[in-house]
Amino acid sequence: MARHGSEDSAGNVDAVTRGFDASGGPTAASTDAVDEALKTRTMDEAPVGITIADATEPDMPLVYANAAFERITGYPPSYAVGRNCRFLQGEQTTEEPVARMREAIERGEATTVELRNYRRGGELFWNEVTIAPLRDEAGTITHYVGFQQDVTRRKRAERAAEHRAARIERERVAQRRLLQRLDGVVVDVTEAVTRATSRDDLERDIVDSIDRTYAGAWIGRYDPRADDIEVTAVAGSTSTDEVGSRLPLGDATGDGSAVDDGVGDTPIGTAVAEAMSERFVRTVSIDGAAADGVTAVAAIPIHYGDATYGAVGVYTRADGGFASNERAVLTALGRAVATGVNAIESQRTLREEGAFEIEFGIVDHPLSAVAGAAGCTLRHRGAVGDRDRPSMLFEVSADGSGVDADALRAAAGESVTVHSVFAETADASVAELSVSESRLRPLLAEYGADLEAVVADADGARVSVSVARESLAQSLVEAVTDSHEHVELLGYRRRTERARTRPEFVAAVERELTERQHAALVRAFTTGYFEWPRDVDGDELAESMGVSRSTFHQHLRAAQRKLVAAFVGAGEEERATAPVDPN
Repeated sequence: MARHGSEDSAGNVDAVTRGFDASGGPTAASTDAVDEALKTRTMDEAPVGITIADATEPDMPLVYANAAFERITGYPPSYAVGRNCRFLQGEQTTEEPVARMREAIERGEATTVELRNYRRGGELFWNEVTIAPLRDEAGTITHYVGFQQDVTRRKRAERAAEHRAARIERERVAQRRLLQRLDGVVVDVTEAVTRATSRDDLERDIVDSIDRTYAGAWIGRYDPRADDIEVTAVAGSTSTDEVGSRLPLGDATGDGSAVDDGVGDTPIGTAVAEAMSERFVRTVSIDGAAADGVTAVAAIPIHYGDATYGAVGVYTRADGGFASNERAVLTALGRAVATGVNAIESQRTLREEGAFEIEFGIVDHPLSAVAGAAGCTLRHRGAVGDRDRPSMLFEVSADGSGVDADALRAAAGESVTVHSVFAETADASVAELSVSESRLRPLLAEYGADLEAVVADADGARVSVSVARESLAQSLVEAVTDSHEHVELLGYRRRTERARTRPEFVAAVERELTERQHAALVRAFTTGYFEWPRDVDGDELAESMGVSRSTFHQHLRAAQRKLVAAFVGAGEEERATAPVDPN
């Protein structure tokens, strides 16, 4: 990139690259052995925005802006140079951080602020700006250097966490109000909700609380894959229902009965099917005066917003079953349980505990068509982000052997692009593919799902993902089912104690890696570059990235160092003292 304002009469940029501390002396990073052109190129190609303002002019115009500044703000150096950087400000830029920068400049100090700025196209973004004075050999401030980073995603995540915490607090306040309005079983259930620290504890306390007032109770969880309720806790007399038993839901007819699929064979089956379908409490009489004296059962659906968590069954021995005014009590009971389950799920998400693992079978997935045409199986091995559209690496095999590049490209249709094929060995090949019209990718992003595995063959694609919250998991299942004509839910289960997943570890490392470093590392690993003898050489990988062999190796070495630091747990102090990485 061309230098802007790099050689004025005061030697502005030269003062930057030469490096002076606040007292005018050389810093530890200053070295005469480094070529001035290299220093300038380093600033031009830095991953953060860098600007230099002339402090000797009244309005402190910019004399330099690098390429990253243009990527962040949309303003090219040709526009920025000669103007004060306030052109990034607008109506929603608050005065406080701007005033802090102004005061730091007046005192000749450095400072860091976060403020709302506007890109050239008018969209808002959060800009983390660090400014620092540059002094000449006499100690006079001649320039101010500024560093800009787009921290919009981090700020949104922080605000989302605050909103979730506030919502949980509002829900707890609502629970306390419920204690003041209701007594008896609802009070006991609400107390159980308030003190519960896990869903298992909550369910146990719920049935115990109901059993103290009624003849007995059970509680169960909804399983979308089987479309039934699995009983998880039981107390008192509950007819034949026990822990582990399942109540299939089927399709309630809406006329007081259920379709003939076994659900209508028992009173509780009928009540549960209708309650879950209508999202309303249903009661059913038990004829024949059971031996334990139970006369009726009530089915209470547990749902919160769009999420369906399960159901509660309540048994009574009262003559005539449940009185009409008890429906309001049972309705409040169901709301209290749903609020408690949702609060626990929200807390688990904030603490990063637990997750829901979902496996889809998608017959009409584009990768299945490619696998069928090429007579092979595709197994997802990673993703790279250095192209203008998302691409993924797949291990390609057919009956224990690899598939050549021409055969794979011939099998790819309009919706799949084959970028490269590596490591054509006797066992398998590695191909980099892009799916142009993926219906699944935006859904995974929308519901915060992590992609864990993809296996595609002629019969279809099996896609495994993990989602932090049950409400999001259920919504994702519904969205994927609606977007694909031929899809089957193959797996749906809770992972109770979630270890750090591979996508999470990759995400943590990716925060340290540039796109080029990450792409070089993934390509090298998946193509067998680290094996001996190698299945692919550096020239091939460099060509696939559109860089020279030496540049590829620079990216790869930088990525390896960062990956090892993440693996061995290098702390902030160790990373701070590590050599500066120019990549």
